[in-house]
Amino acid sequence: MPVPCPGAEGGGVVAPAGLFSREAPLVLDLGCGNGLFLAGLAEGEPGWNVLGIEKKEYRVRQARRRAGDLGNARVLHGEVLEVLSSLPPCSVWRVYLLFSDPWPKRRHAVRRLVQEKFVALLSSRLEAGGTFFFATDSGDYLGWTREILVRSGWRIKDWSVPVSWPMTEFEQRFASAGLNIWRLQASR
Repeated sequence: MPVPCPGAEGGGVVAPAGLFSREAPLVLDLGCGNGLFLAGLAEGEPGWNVLGIEKKEYRVRQARRRAGDLGNARVLHGEVLEVLSSLPPCSVWRVYLLFSDPWPKRRHAVRRLVQEKFVALLSSRLEAGGTFFFATDSGDYLGWTREILVRSGWRIKDWSVPVSWPMTEFEQRFASAGLNIWRLQASR
């Protein structure tokens, strides 16, 4: 069930203390990898505070180097659920989960990030009008994600990205190999 959040829509929240030096909409890149998308998004949207979360230390270093001197981009080393849990309720405007491991074997599906617990936590962290963006090369993972979101009361739409949109490293690989890419956006 969606958690009602006080305040206006459109990203007027302050990021976690000390993380950013200004008040701006907080946008998360979950599993930001080497930071290609994170840096492109932060550069293209200078009015946003973009926070990447990555569990692999070498990727955190890559993402931090790639974000370089962008004042509106930060990368945290940690597990997505732990970092998301540490954020205040109703503090996030947008969340991107792009090409996370689909764990394609049925017995491994419980390892996927998108689960009931994740969706409930995400719902509590998004501000009113907040949006979750999801992209994958796995039709099965897309169906799984859509089903969990719908069952949890989210509104689902297709997500079309502009040509100039920054791509992740995985998206570049999948697109150049001619693989299908599926996207959705969801709001509570």
